[in-house]
Amino acid sequence: MPPIPLATVAAMVVPCAQLKVFSPLESLSEAAATAIRDALDRGDGLSRSRARDIEAAWSATALPTGTPRPDPGAVQVRRVAGRTMVCPLQLGLRATLAYAALEQQVPSVVLAAMVPDPRTRRALERATTAVPHVLDHPFVAPLPWFLAFAPNEQRFTDPPEGQGPRLVHLTTVGQAGPRLDRVIEVVGSVLIDADEILAELGELSVWIDAFDAGSLLELDHGPAGRLRGAAGLKRDSTCAQLWRAVEALEEGDDHAAAVAYATARAGWSQPRRLAHAS
Repeated sequence: MPPIPLATVAAMVVPCAQLKVFSPLESLSEAAATAIRDALDRGDGLSRSRARDIEAAWSATALPTGTPRPDPGAVQVRRVAGRTMVCPLQLGLRATLAYAALEQQVPSVVLAAMVPDPRTRRALERATTAVPHVLDHPFVAPLPWFLAFAPNEQRFTDPPEGQGPRLVHLTTVGQAGPRLDRVIEVVGSVLIDADEILAELGELSVWIDAFDAGSLLELDHGPAGRLRGAAGLKRDSTCAQLWRAVEALEEGDDHAAAVAYATARAGWSQPRRLAHAS
């Protein structure tokens, strides 16, 4: 079974990695920007840790208790060079999308047991074409996510007063899109039977292209990354190894590409085993 996405796993307190887009406030629709400005005027802009707390609290009660709760409209904020960059958490939207994905993965009787209240299920079954600002994945970040970044765009921190070690990758949407296009071209022209990885890369590319090129794209390994410990995160070279694999494919060196890919994948083997065990 593929990994179960956010809304359900968060309710079970499973550690997730997140891929987030922080959009310039002025790039949003007038209605969305006005609502967010009102929230910021009330002092409701969230830090990273507070956003995580709200996600966990909302998910833990919105699904399994059978009590649909309104989306609080929470927004995480970054301020960069005098600009306000916002990432709406869109908890209701993400729950709806997660539920739709889950419907394709588990029998209906299992789904009913996981989300027992019919009112909640009806609320989650609404159709939507909206695009979330946050993607979540349990236990480990999918390898295609790393290819939106350059190796020098990752940062490890472990402040003594913080909440443990943290590994983050940060770039812009305008830089991430062409990188993914390059990988898709290389993989599609060189590898045989690469339909699955091409589909993953394509879906990621389409999602990123939905946002303004000046938006920030952040991969935050969060609680999922901490499963590897500070030492494992500090020496992580997943992004660099994956780009070595891509460059080796471009040069026709299939062996070097396979070694680099295997090295990248091996670094996250323990969290991946937890995901399969769950």
